[in-house]
Order: sequence, then C-alpha cells, then structure tokens
Amino acid sequence: MAQKQHKQVIEPKSDTQRIKLLEERIKELERIVGQKQLLLEFKDKMIEIAEATYGVDIKKKVGSKLSSGSTSTGKNTGKN
Repeated sequence: MAQKQHKQVIEPKSDTQRIKLLEERIKELERIVGQKQLLLEFKDKMIEIAEATYGVDIKKKVGSKLSSGSTSTGKNTGKN
C-alpha cells in the first residue's frame, strides 16, 4: 500500500492573518473617530456656553472673518 503524501504551503502572511490585522485597524480607526467626535461635541458645547455667558456670537464672527478674507478686493496687485 502506498502512503499518501501531504503538501504543506506556508505563506508569509495568510489571508486570515491579513483579515485579522485589517479588522484590528478598523477598530482602532473607529475608536479614533469616536474620540474626535467627542472632542468636536465638547468644543461646540464650550462655544455655546461662551456665547451664552458673554453674549457674543463666536461662530458667526469666525465664519465671517474667514469668508471676508477669501473675497476679492478688486485691487490690482501689479501682476499680469
């Protein structure tokens, strides 16, 4: 009777290992996104409290400064 021979293939990184690493990376990124979301909510709440305390519209002032700085003044810069 002939004995069966088995081949064993060894890959440097198997698909299951790669999937496991990718799943771990996804979990880490989801954790980071969650932390950033909490930070944004905290900052928004702090702005809301500051606006109520000092009676100043902080968000509107920041937005208007940014938008006014990006508009054209109509002045010639001398570059043609």
